[in-house]
Amino acid sequence: MTIYTPALEGRSGPKYRIIADAISEDIRLRRLPPGEKLPTHRDLAWRLGVTIGTVTRAYQELQRRGLTGGRVGSGTYVFDASARPVFAAPRSSLLDMCGSQPTFADADSGGSNVIAALHTESLAGVNLSMNRPPPGPESAALARTLAEIAQAEGLEILTRYNPAPGMAHHRAAMAEFIREVGLNTRDDELLLTHGAQHAMAATAMALIRSGDVILTEELTYPGFSSLAANLGARIRPVPMDGEGILPDAFEAAIAATGARVAYLVPVLQNPTTATMSLKRLHAIADIAKRHNMMIIEDDVYGFQPETRNPPLAELAPDNVVYINGFAKSFAPGLRIGLLRPPQALFNAVSQTVQITGWMIAPLMGEIATRWIRSGDAHAILHWHRKEIKARNAIAADLLAGLNFRARSESLHLWLELPEGHDAQDTIEALADRDVILIGSENFTAGQAPTPRALRLCIGSPRTREQLIGALTHVRDVLTTEPAAAQSRHETMVM
Repeated sequence: MTIYTPALEGRSGPKYRIIADAISEDIRLRRLPPGEKLPTHRDLAWRLGVTIGTVTRAYQELQRRGLTGGRVGSGTYVFDASARPVFAAPRSSLLDMCGSQPTFADADSGGSNVIAALHTESLAGVNLSMNRPPPGPESAALARTLAEIAQAEGLEILTRYNPAPGMAHHRAAMAEFIREVGLNTRDDELLLTHGAQHAMAATAMALIRSGDVILTEELTYPGFSSLAANLGARIRPVPMDGEGILPDAFEAAIAATGARVAYLVPVLQNPTTATMSLKRLHAIADIAKRHNMMIIEDDVYGFQPETRNPPLAELAPDNVVYINGFAKSFAPGLRIGLLRPPQALFNAVSQTVQITGWMIAPLMGEIATRWIRSGDAHAILHWHRKEIKARNAIAADLLAGLNFRARSESLHLWLELPEGHDAQDTIEALADRDVILIGSENFTAGQAPTPRALRLCIGSPRTREQLIGALTHVRDVLTTEPAAAQSRHETMVM
């Protein structure tokens, strides 16, 4: 439908929501029947006099409401929940090259509008902006575990208040499992949290005061930047290379700012995939000890590599708060994280964990513990490692000739844009093809310059077919003449 324009008059609120509400009403009143194609992001933005980003947010809101779906590269369509169409990407020889995708139980029983809405995202383009693992055997494991819990005795303990650090047998299981990443710890040294983000927030509240300077890599996780800003702290970016933060620059920044806290991601750094060598880890640990620095070590990708170096917390236990969780390597919806603070900080961090959540949901802790004890955790982790390696092989093939940083076990890669290609133009061009990305300014720490690069989350697509379709569009956009150059050429012709 190339001539459709929603009526926005008489509506209030954010512009993207006004657009989404107007289209929702037209769908409800059957002015837009099921199967009708909506205008492209660029075309509707031009008709309404708004930015392409605004239309992209409006279309995402429609998808969230379960009203639209789409074929990658073909457009956005009014969703018919009763029919639940499935748009399959053509099978590629790349799939044969990498082997078939491991199978897992499909939890969808069909027919439910709620389930249909939950599946809308997979039908409405591909989101390469969110760093998460692809769906694997965790759904089947969850079904088995919930059935076991339902038959267990003493369930009332899972409905009661429990200690802020977590139930004793949950902490014992976590201490055993975290040793696999090289952190030797006792269960009474651990605190369990509602995911790694909660662990990070509780740690920051215990360590950071308004006006503090916090050192980070010059490109860093935006969730921490937002957290620091909300606490009134200022981020000071420190130069980095392919192994992460540079030791000399780190020490110079400490001397220049008097900073006493740093936030670092030593393994598969977000967004660059930088990973510290053992020599680099020792250098950073030694600097922290000499300057009495406290490092918040975010190791949420630490389970992904089959072999890895020990965490910073193992090398400098009195100077590092260690954080990990189940989101990136197991299941994002299983909200369980852990932190191991230095003994001197245990009571302070335990208090902020209690203030911000009192305790983890005991059911979450019980599920994670049973997965660890039964071997399900290892099976899920093995599946995700295998799948991500296959997806990285696909990316290496499709993006050959472009400049990017990747590691075989990373959920994301860092793609530098070819000469002449602007990040925002690229994002908008891909949005028109229903491939969603976010700009690198989201990862730029403090006043660091924004690089001409994009993070591609290759774990986010539900299937390899979707990943192939999305990366094919990325390659096509970046190997053709940039949009700005095309506009200049068209102006000259006119």
